[in-house]
Amino acid sequence: MSATWPLLLLCVACTGTRPNELARSIAAGRAARVASQHSVPSQLASPTDRSFVLAAAGDVNLGRACGQRLLSDGSYDPWRGVASLWADADVRFVNLESVLSEQHGETQSPHHPLVFTGPPSGADALERAGIGLVSTANNHAWDYASRGLLETLSNLDRVGVAHAGTGVAEADAYRPAFVHVNGLTIALFAVTQVWNLGVFAEEEAQHHVAWADSARLREALRRARAGSDFVIVSYHGGEEYKYEPLPKTRAFAAEALRLGADAVIGHHPHVMQGVAWQDNKPIFYSLGNLVFDGRTDYPWTRAAFISKLRFRRGRAAEVTVCPLLIDGYEPRSLTDKDQAPRQEFERHLRELSDTVGGTSIGAVDAFGCYALTPPDGARATRLRDRLPVGPVSAEFVAPRSRTIPRAD
Repeated sequence: MSATWPLLLLCVACTGTRPNELARSIAAGRAARVASQHSVPSQLASPTDRSFVLAAAGDVNLGRACGQRLLSDGSYDPWRGVASLWADADVRFVNLESVLSEQHGETQSPHHPLVFTGPPSGADALERAGIGLVSTANNHAWDYASRGLLETLSNLDRVGVAHAGTGVAEADAYRPAFVHVNGLTIALFAVTQVWNLGVFAEEEAQHHVAWADSARLREALRRARAGSDFVIVSYHGGEEYKYEPLPKTRAFAAEALRLGADAVIGHHPHVMQGVAWQDNKPIFYSLGNLVFDGRTDYPWTRAAFISKLRFRRGRAAEVTVCPLLIDGYEPRSLTDKDQAPRQEFERHLRELSDTVGGTSIGAVDAFGCYALTPPDGARATRLRDRLPVGPVSAEFVAPRSRTIPRAD
């Protein structure tokens, strides 16, 4: 994903609606959406006990082979294998790492294997799976230039999936998506700190994609904190296939929480990274993949987790993580028969988290998810002073799958 691509990839032929006409259409749709807000039906609960559960998962690529499947089968659901894991969630959130644009059957560029798009029907698949919120701020947001980005926003708006991190105008990209659940308001910001095409600050995309700039986000986060019950930041960054977050990733996450965020959710490395805590607020440095081809040379690209956070006013978030396996680009939940993978997942997550301050892993619930809590103070201090560990062993037995012998 971190490769620098030739400038010729910026010039993708487009037909049909002109980008500026599409932008006007999106702006009109956005105005209507802001007026009505994205909402989830309220549950029966007293005002003092209202809560919501956010299920957050990893990278989703609806291009390539998955895109071809969507083109051939309009009812295809790549999330069917994890439907039980997030059945109790009020809001389901993923990082949408492919644009959704009409390219007349093309789901991967013939000129470069790391340029891909999902078809417009990918938005319908998201909606059918109950995914109501996505980040579009990542290093693939500009794969099909402005046309691809604008079509993505239009397709998401068409099916009512809220999105954050990109926009028709620069100001739109840095605005959060607001979701109302059970009488509570959630604001989600999405930003990226990796880019594929040249220097981000010199590209046209800077006017449409939100960058992970704490100074730029400071006032917006404070306003969201004042006007919302909970604020979440989705961060796309770090280094691919690395088990520990980069120093700049850790610094950004810490600053986001200091500025008022209740949780930071990370994507991009394509492997799991540790779960950290700051003032009892969770940082998920990387959730790993969800709907994305894995690699045999990096077995942990084929295993990941869904994080579930239950928020209540005046209380720390209750956090669980649900392990999953990925076969090709289809994730599935682990069952009681998957004892060896479960044990390896728990060991792996514990070791990863120890490198960023530690997390306590508790009992398994009815969904097969592990409860997470901050470590006790003494243990957290010891772990924080540890030197980084070497590469984590990849003993996890994941299913065989199609692979791509290159970075994404």
